Amino acid sequence: MTAKISEAAEAGDLVKQIESLGVEIAELKEQRDKLNNEAREWLRKGESLVEESRRLKQETRSLRDEVRKLRDEAARLKSELSEVRGRLSEKCRLRDELRSRIKELRSKVSIPKEKAEKLFEELEWHIQTNPLPAEEERRLLEKIKNLESQLDIHGRIEELVEQLNRQRQDIQALKEQADRIKAELDKIYGELKEKIGRVEELSKRVEAVEEEAKEAYRHFAEAKLSADRLHSRIVELLNKQRSLKDELRKRRKGKEEEALERILRELEEAYRQGKKKKLTLEEFKLLMSRGLI
Repeated sequence: MTAKISEAAEAGDLVKQIESLGVEIAELKEQRDKLNNEAREWLRKGESLVEESRRLKQETRSLRDEVRKLRDEAARLKSELSEVRGRLSEKCRLRDELRSRIKELRSKVSIPKEKAEKLFEELEWHIQTNPLPAEEERRLLEKIKNLESQLDIHGRIEELVEQLNRQRQDIQALKEQADRIKAELDKIYGELKEKIGRVEELSKRVEAVEEEAKEAYRHFAEAKLSADRLHSRIVELLNKQRSLKDELRKRRKGKEEEALERILRELEEAYRQGKKKKLTLEEFKLLMSRGLI
């Protein structure tokens, strides 16, 4: 009797251990699944951040290409502006030279052009139509010569004034061209400033996103490692539980064999004595399971 009580107690202890392990395994599975879900969330976040980083880098590359093109265009315009300014400087030099020459010639003018022309015609007509003493004719011819010199100066002044006006027109046109180029340069510099600022902003954002991605993957690795450790512990406990179940099954099978032998002996004894043994429900089920009824 004492042995049977001890065996029953041991079997009960095995059942309790198996049940306790089942509870612990269920709790660990819940923790493991939670960690796996957390790991998946961190992984998705990391992948999303990596994709965002790729997109930002592509946008940054495109902007840098635009910046390079704008710088090339700015360099071309600066070269063109330098050329225009060089031509403008030369035109201004020629203008100043013409002004100086005109001023110098005007200092030699002693009679207005209209008056000189009128007097020249009158003297020429007078000489041609009137017989004059030699001395008078010589004096008038000298005067005509002086008038011719004055008219020549007036002609040269007019020619230089015409050249001066052309230079002024050219200077104005070059100034307008320079202003247009400067306006284009100002516009390009504005775009450059904006795009360079955007590149710097995107570069900082890329660094921040990559740092966030690293952090997400670090959390993923930690959660996955913890989940894997729990899984290993679960497998260990499942193996232990399986071992205990096998032991309990062997014990129960041994007890069933003993019970079966006892029932068969009792049935045999009752048969020899011509008596009828009344089976319990458990005994009946045991005999049925072995195909003995």
